[in-house]
Amino acid sequence: MTAKIPDQTASKQKRDPDLVNAEIALRRAAHKARVIARKAGTSVVIFKDGEISEERGDNHAHSG
Repeated sequence: MTAKIPDQTASKQKRDPDLVNAEIALRRAAHKARVIARKAGTSVVIFKDGEISEERGDNHAHSG
């Protein structure tokens, strides 16, 4: 038997620029939502690590 060597060319491919730009835009929108929520005294609902939680302006997350 011979050991299979993973195809390293796939991991060296450049990321799709549209996806990179979309990720940047989503991060910017998330930051803006947190700023607005903090000013309004409300929470932001997030999905992280397979769980839905409420992120309050005081940076304390509460599962719910």
